[in-house]
Amino acid sequence: MASNVIGGFWSVKITSLAQDVTVNDLAQTFNIPPSRIRIPRVQQYTTYYAFINDFTNEQVAREFAYQWSGSSVFGKRIKCDALPPKDNDFPDVLPDLTTLDLSTKPELLKKPITSEEKTYYEECKQYYRLTAMPVVSISDEILNSNTKLESVFFKFVIDEDYNKFNMENFLSEISNLLNIDRNDIDIKTIQTGSVILELEFMKKFNCANKIIKMKAIYHAITDKLREEMGKFKILLMFMGDLVSFTKMQKFRSEIKLHPQWNRAYGMGHTHWTGTLNDGRDRGPHPYYCPIGWKRYALYVTDIYDDKFKGWSFCYHGTKFSFGLSILLSGLKPATAIAHGAGIYASPSIIYSAHPRYSEIKEIAASEQTGFFQGGKYVQFMLQCRVHPSNIKVIGRETLGVGNAIIDSNVNNSIIEWVIDRKGKSVVDFNDTDAAIICTGIMIRVTDKHPGLLPQSQWWFTSHLCKSENCCALGIDLNTLKTQKANGEQCNLIFN
Repeated sequence: MASNVIGGFWSVKITSLAQDVTVNDLAQTFNIPPSRIRIPRVQQYTTYYAFINDFTNEQVAREFAYQWSGSSVFGKRIKCDALPPKDNDFPDVLPDLTTLDLSTKPELLKKPITSEEKTYYEECKQYYRLTAMPVVSISDEILNSNTKLESVFFKFVIDEDYNKFNMENFLSEISNLLNIDRNDIDIKTIQTGSVILELEFMKKFNCANKIIKMKAIYHAITDKLREEMGKFKILLMFMGDLVSFTKMQKFRSEIKLHPQWNRAYGMGHTHWTGTLNDGRDRGPHPYYCPIGWKRYALYVTDIYDDKFKGWSFCYHGTKFSFGLSILLSGLKPATAIAHGAGIYASPSIIYSAHPRYSEIKEIAASEQTGFFQGGKYVQFMLQCRVHPSNIKVIGRETLGVGNAIIDSNVNNSIIEWVIDRKGKSVVDFNDTDAAIICTGIMIRVTDKHPGLLPQSQWWFTSHLCKSENCCALGIDLNTLKTQKANGEQCNLIFN
């Protein structure tokens, strides 16, 4: 018999409802008896919610949730989540965790952070200040279908005063953003300073279901979602097992700049023509001068020449906001896979500099007299080393250039490489055992748009569009074409 008290059957929780909706309104909308609907008298969350009870089994509840989630009900787009019987017994009003005495709760510990964590969180904070978005990272064990994990966690670092932080509001909002049920989250530890939360996810579910759900969350994260998370001052969101997180900290703590090998490449700076022949073994693929770029070298190992004997240079272009994120959280394989699955790179920095691969960012006026003195546009790229045995495909360009010459040193037919990811779903550029290792950050600064440079003229015979999601030009395409037609010149800035 139906009842308006949650019982032993499956239920569906509906969130993001209009605040004036009634039981009868929902009964008419869903064509079910009012007795199956419960709207809590006291709403704990910032979003208005209700429950539909007495689904006979899991399949029926999930089918209902799938059918209605995302639908517009009385002007609001709702979200529906199926709840198993054992998760349905909870009060209308959840305790406000900000009022709990942490000293008496073993699961809520004022746990000090390690020096490695502190350094990493500071880097994440710098990234947040540049982009207003968090670093999002996931352990490879989650994305590996063969892994069995007893528990999976979210780890959040939030730039908030611990004493003023409203825990339950945060958990409610993040649950809505990630489309997960608040009741699938168990708080494990809180670290103070900035607020650092460890949340066990789907504790009552089996390993396979946990991993499937965590994968779905990760793959659903877009720039827009990261922007929304940034509004809650989230600096970092890690997903996975905490052992992997600890290992990740070890890698991060060993990342250092190596100023001895910083270089500016061009006439009057470090420069050579053709293949660099300095006696070092860089494998079968020549290393050409990356003219117009500055390299900020990363310290990788004390025995650099021995480690990278036979390893070739290549470049990976990226969005300005993604550059530090890649170094902090790893690189996902390409989603556009013209030459097959893997990490895409090129032996040509000229090819990698196309705005399809390397975002062009207009420098804010306040920065034009600072770090980017004299510059108006900047591009960011990663310089990497890869062993030839890890290059599984050497293919032609995929930008529709036709007969135009992209790079006089590298033929169009061999200008794209696909790097074997060795079974990893996220490649950690800082792991010295990885298939591809980042050894430097490349930056190009110009006084006008880099599309006006001589080495960029091939862009105009290639795919070049107005969509920022495809070609991140940093300028209106018609404006750029007008500047080109007027013969405007662009200069490289090495300050």
